[in-house]
Amino acid sequence: MFTDKAILIVDDDPAIVEMISEGLQEHNFKVITASDPEEALKKCKFEPLGLALLDLDLGYQKMNGIELGIKLLESFPDLIVVIMTGYHNIKYAIQAMREFSFHYMIKPFRIDQIISLFERASYELELKAENQQLKEQIKILQKEINRLKKVLNDIRPEEANLSVAAKEKELRQKLKNKQALNSYQRQKG
Repeated sequence: MFTDKAILIVDDDPAIVEMISEGLQEHNFKVITASDPEEALKKCKFEPLGLALLDLDLGYQKMNGIELGIKLLESFPDLIVVIMTGYHNIKYAIQAMREFSFHYMIKPFRIDQIISLFERASYELELKAENQQLKEQIKILQKEINRLKKVLNDIRPEEANLSVAAKEKELRQKLKNKQALNSYQRQKG
């Protein structure tokens, strides 16, 4: 879980912000709160975010919760965005989840529901990051395989027919010759 990142809570109802903030702080989360999008953008400008819990209707004509979530994702591409609302409007839930992979919660909810959602989403992000790293490693290994295939194809036929035992015998003989030469030089010197 992203315990080193903060949770942003944005709602125009101060009582809800306070309740959620206190509940998350009791579980040792770092919390940033704001009552409108402009305040939220200013407060989290230099703070790494892991989760944004945004009210759909912020009572702000310039930007709603979905639009704020989109703006936040520009700065924090791995941010987990949760849109919360007191309205059971499936249209906004479908829009948020389909277009932006946002999560959606209906008020009222419990703090443990937020924490559980955050943990599941964090785990999903970790799996995606690991998957991306593995894809990069596969690309590197595929390049190396192609390089080695080319080297094998470029080997002269007379070298390709040498057996491993013959190569080993040749290397042992070179080693004996080098040891004999070293011994001779020590006796001479």
